[in-house]
Amino acid sequence: MASVPEWLERAVADFARACQERLAGGAGGAEAAIRSPLEQLMREAGAQFGLDVVMHGEAPLADLGVRLDYAVRVNGAVTGYLEVKRPGTSLDPEGFRGHNHRQWNRLKKLPLLIYTNGNEWRLYKSGRLVEKANLDGNLEAPGHPILISDSALERILIDFLRWTPPPIVSVDDLVETVAPLCRLLRQFVVDQMALEKKAVREGADEWRQPFSGLARDWRSLLFPTVSDTVFADYYAQTLTFSLLLARSEGIDVAGADMNAISVQLRAGQTHELMGKALQLLTESATDQLSDLLDLLRRVIGAVDWHRVRRGERDAYLHLYESFLNMYDPELRQNSGVYYTPREVVDSMVRLTGEILANRLNTPDKFLAPTVTTVDPAMGTGTYLHAIIEQTAQQVTDRQGPGSVPSAISSLAERLMGFEKQMGPYAVAEMRAVDLMRSYNAKLPQHGMHMYVTDTLDDPFVAVPSIASAYEPIARSRRRANDVKGKIPVTVVIGNPPYRRAAEGQGGWAESGGCGRRAPLDRFRMTGNGRMEYVLKSQYIYFWAWATWKVFESLDNGHHGVVAFITPAGYLKGPGFKGMRRYLRQTCSEGWVINVTPEGMEPDVSTRVFPGVRQTLAIGIFVRRRTGVDSDTPADLYFSEVTGQRDDKYRRLKNISITDSSWRHIRNDWDAPFTPTSESSWDDYPALGDLFPWTTTGITSNRRWVYAPSPDILRRRWAVLVGERNPTRKSVLLKRTVDRDIDSKVEPLNGYLPNPKNLREETEPCPEPRRVAYRFLDRQWIIPDRRVIDRPRPNLWAAEVRGQVFISEQHSQPIGPGPAVTFAGLIPETHHFKGSEGGRVIPMMHPDGSGNVAPSLLQALGREYGKSVSVEELTAYIAAVVSHPLFTTRFLDELQTPGVRVPITRTSKLFDQAVHLGQELLWAVTYGATAADIDQGRPPNAIAFSSGDARRIVNVSSMGDRLPEHISYDEAAQIVHVGKAGFGPVTRLMWDYSVSGMRVIKHWFGYRKAEPGGRRTSPLDDIYIDRWPYEWVQEFNELLTALRRIVDLEEAQALTLEAILNGPVITAGELARAGVRFPRTDRERQPRANHM
Repeated sequence: MASVPEWLERAVADFARACQERLAGGAGGAEAAIRSPLEQLMREAGAQFGLDVVMHGEAPLADLGVRLDYAVRVNGAVTGYLEVKRPGTSLDPEGFRGHNHRQWNRLKKLPLLIYTNGNEWRLYKSGRLVEKANLDGNLEAPGHPILISDSALERILIDFLRWTPPPIVSVDDLVETVAPLCRLLRQFVVDQMALEKKAVREGADEWRQPFSGLARDWRSLLFPTVSDTVFADYYAQTLTFSLLLARSEGIDVAGADMNAISVQLRAGQTHELMGKALQLLTESATDQLSDLLDLLRRVIGAVDWHRVRRGERDAYLHLYESFLNMYDPELRQNSGVYYTPREVVDSMVRLTGEILANRLNTPDKFLAPTVTTVDPAMGTGTYLHAIIEQTAQQVTDRQGPGSVPSAISSLAERLMGFEKQMGPYAVAEMRAVDLMRSYNAKLPQHGMHMYVTDTLDDPFVAVPSIASAYEPIARSRRRANDVKGKIPVTVVIGNPPYRRAAEGQGGWAESGGCGRRAPLDRFRMTGNGRMEYVLKSQYIYFWAWATWKVFESLDNGHHGVVAFITPAGYLKGPGFKGMRRYLRQTCSEGWVINVTPEGMEPDVSTRVFPGVRQTLAIGIFVRRRTGVDSDTPADLYFSEVTGQRDDKYRRLKNISITDSSWRHIRNDWDAPFTPTSESSWDDYPALGDLFPWTTTGITSNRRWVYAPSPDILRRRWAVLVGERNPTRKSVLLKRTVDRDIDSKVEPLNGYLPNPKNLREETEPCPEPRRVAYRFLDRQWIIPDRRVIDRPRPNLWAAEVRGQVFISEQHSQPIGPGPAVTFAGLIPETHHFKGSEGGRVIPMMHPDGSGNVAPSLLQALGREYGKSVSVEELTAYIAAVVSHPLFTTRFLDELQTPGVRVPITRTSKLFDQAVHLGQELLWAVTYGATAADIDQGRPPNAIAFSSGDARRIVNVSSMGDRLPEHISYDEAAQIVHVGKAGFGPVTRLMWDYSVSGMRVIKHWFGYRKAEPGGRRTSPLDDIYIDRWPYEWVQEFNELLTALRRIVDLEEAQALTLEAILNGPVITAGELARAGVRFPRTDRERQPRANHM
């Protein structure tokens, strides 16, 4: 064991004696009592090592909750932080609670941190415990000796006081070291602004609050609507990335003050905006902030950019995404920051270049002096850099490497990028300058044309006059507005943010202004308004802005290209009909590449963006200056890439607009952007045209109003109405835009009015009513409009005798299983497959009449030589469409959402299908419809007879506890639900699914010990503790229905093949026979029962 030096023994003895005296005196708190002795100990250690140690004590500001006790300066430079706890307090982070826990989580990633309670000392480096020391004895007992038994404390003091930042030689090192400091800086600003607001409320002059003033100026100059929290984030990222940018320019950030760094950064106007922002944001820094900034400078001063860059094509590519992962993962998710893979970027840039050369007669592509390119959400600048690289290679191939510097210098004058966040903007600028220098190219006079701006803001609003100190920032915003509003742009390319449900976040592109129509309005279509809520998405705002900018911003029109990779919803969704119509009407040609043909949430190994679960597509649309006929839809082409991620990258690398593999896209004005069918699919009538009235299912927007047992609902209701605290009652209800505890609404069909709102309600639960929650899953709902946001009153009115409800997924591609499903009860909005919605098609109107296109049944009757009823038509459709072979047979066609029905011209085949369909409808509605005792279909009873080997029985008891698991024994043909067994169950029954929803497992998921489903309220936790007998019966019925369904599949498949191999009646022929298919919303309305 190493000996303890005499000076340290003496210093520790002095420290202990001073602590004991101060603690015995009882003045102030125990923690405060040891502060002065601690400061003396640190100074003595510094003197012993020849170091000048200054302890900067923080003011005890309880409001902040994140301040450390000391910032420690050694020879004028901040070395680290020291946190003091009262003697006896545990320093083990595992035991921290409350304030200590929150503080530790915020501060544990600091480069250098000492925690001490006087006796115990802990040294942490970036959250890692590197040394621990103990002083033996009682600091609170005067005269009691304090012993130091080893050299651990000496090692802590030496390591702490002589610390220098280790060299940072990789992106990972950089992120892990810098992100925690940036996060601490953000929290400091948040807390400081809260204190300033408090001071103003107590009478302080609001114009003398430094951070509030900075935020006010920031809003005036750049982002008018940012909150204090967002400003704090901008502040922290701007400072951090300004210093990183300075370091990339070789500036000694550790050895210069902020003003000097700012001056050097602005030299030559290369980084004028970031340099000025650095100056303005730090010139009024408080002492406490200065300590943190000095530490940040020291750490960033250790970045060795030469080694960081070495050996990597683009060391910056992942920098900002990795930074956000460490700095604030939630912010990264909310802002949609995902780097665009270079393979995707390179392909999009190359294809756009092909289109410039071959469709716009611009053989020099991006280098042509007539081509100006903008990336409106440039992030870290990958698209612009790819354009530079591909252009450099183009020039090298055509003219030789000697021509590259001048060519790239010229190109840079017409490359522009917009970015809303300072962090990625700084990285983009860093990358661009680095790349330009690698080609010996000259930068534009005022630096790269990259701007911190919100692309979607009004470009025609004048930038306000402001103090000259802010002029560089104001000038940058004016230049950005000039690009957005005045300068002709030929190409807009990029990967815009994806956030959905972004109403109010689209700025001018969403709402218009200055007497100009909002670009988004061009994507609307008369009569489609109720579906167009999906347009309120950020990526659609960017599509609207880009198409306006390239195709319409000039009075006489313009030619150009828009190329984005975005979510693929606009390709098929009904809410995007107006957008598709606009693109077909405005453009000359377009190319669509589906990069996620697997559908939503594909396997990670297949995703071109590993972190993105949505379906994505590349869309490239071109408009030529001449030859655009707005009365003829544009020629559009479709392709897709399949396989694993690398397979897709290889396909993208080789794809060209001249490939023969492109398939023509449907050319109806508002049809989905999907390939034309190679079969007769498009000739078949659409299901939604045969049955004009369609609607969405019940949409409660809260899970707790459904349950598999009515007793659960009664208990939940009792808790809700019994809650007297309005705030807690609102939480129980789950307040929404449409419903709160004060809502007063009309009753559902057949129910008495209730004059009370939920705040006042005390009555028992309305009698629960059964609904079709999922396919074959009957659950219960509280039939009270006060707890159901959108109950669809017409659906309730349509629950007439013999009704059948068809569920169709009409807006998304469907997977294996039946193409439509059926129910005898009112369906919930996700009835079809448990997610992604869909629509409900009632067989009958509320007045009991058939929901069929006018004259349809008469036309079919003439064809078959007999009358045809709506019930028979529905049964025919069930037989033909509701089985897996139909989906497999038309897998490609069903990628275009919406089911079409091949209608046989043969009367015998029609009757055969009707019979099969009646068997199926009787089974799936549990005998509620299509009952016929003579045909062996008794009403409301679908069990097999007692002598039938297929009869489902419960072969073993459930036991007293709710089951946790379900499993299948194929050899025994038994499904095990906890301890219970049910059978016989075939493999086809066990595997039966609807577009990925495993029916048995999904049904069980709502009835197991810990039920599935999204939790929307504490009421969801109210459940039952054992399986009721009714569930045993229901499970038997579910298995029976599945057995009858799968037993019919072979006959259904043979009937379908016979229909397809014979003559069919097309939609056109039906129309010529007098059938009036719906064309307007008015023709799709329900017929109410007014009796």
